[in-house]
Amino acid sequence: MLFNIACHKKESGEKAGLQNPKEDQSYRTDTVKLKNVTEDLILNGEVSFDENSVVRVFPLVSGNVEDVKVSLGAYVKKGQSLVSIRSADVTNYIKDFEVDKSNLEIAKKNLQNVESLYKSGFSSETDYINSKQEFIKAQQSVARSQQVLRLYGGASKSDQPYFIVQAPISGYVVEKNVNTGQEMRPDNSSPMFTISNLSKIWILANVYETDISDIKLGQTVDVRTLSYPDKSFPGKISNISNVLDKNSRVMKVRVEMDNKDGFLKPDMFATIHLKLSQPGQMLSVPLKAIVFDNDKYFVVVDTGNKKYEKRSVEILKSTSEHVFLKGNLKSGEIVVTEGSLLLFNELNS
Repeated sequence: MLFNIACHKKESGEKAGLQNPKEDQSYRTDTVKLKNVTEDLILNGEVSFDENSVVRVFPLVSGNVEDVKVSLGAYVKKGQSLVSIRSADVTNYIKDFEVDKSNLEIAKKNLQNVESLYKSGFSSETDYINSKQEFIKAQQSVARSQQVLRLYGGASKSDQPYFIVQAPISGYVVEKNVNTGQEMRPDNSSPMFTISNLSKIWILANVYETDISDIKLGQTVDVRTLSYPDKSFPGKISNISNVLDKNSRVMKVRVEMDNKDGFLKPDMFATIHLKLSQPGQMLSVPLKAIVFDNDKYFVVVDTGNKKYEKRSVEILKSTSEHVFLKGNLKSGEIVVTEGSLLLFNELNS
């Protein structure tokens, strides 16, 4: 039984009542209520990062990793250096840029000479136009090679060209697949880093075939984790898969949640609690009001004027907080919650 139900092992028969219990004991009570029937459905899952706010960083050049500047789990800011790669590709980009700059200087001087001769009448207009076009082409080549060099992060360090990988967004490094000395290629299938801000996260939960009909888009859920057993985190079902896993025979559902305080981390194990409504109403009491004794369930009823009596009940359904039952109870009667076992013992003494 998963209930937090007080247990008692003494022989007992129902007593008519108890008056003036021990004055040094304090008790809490609640009301018997007629409530819509609900049932708990608990799914198992795990925390994952929000795929809509995640960036995977791949190398744009081939080369040898010289320095990894961040570790797994670190918070990085947009534009922060993540890793430097010594790359022959960047060497070629630098050479191309230097060649284009030289060609631009030559085209500039040639245009100046032809323009001077044209104004003096010693050169044709065609020669002047051609030299001007060559100068424009040289300018465009420099701009293009400069843009390529800037894109690939070329930087000079002891005359060695490096590709500097920078963080494209601010967030946490939730995946890292790069180490110093590693050879990198642009066609690597695995990203060097995966970065997510974790302000929103996903819970990926498993639903068995028998429970599929109970799952609906937009349902509110409570998520609980082993790390924070006394906390529950609210969320909503935002996606339901249409495919079952062939081996486990489960369907995946996704719960989207705010995570501004950063309590939830990727790969945490989680349980997802749903309240399922059923037709009809039943009498309900808090779970703490139930006492288990000799294979039977009881509640302690406050009949007024500090008088108490125990009553046998039958549990029909239960949730993590309430029990639906039937027995000699009426809606509106008062039952003891905190201290019910102590009173039950006194009733049996």
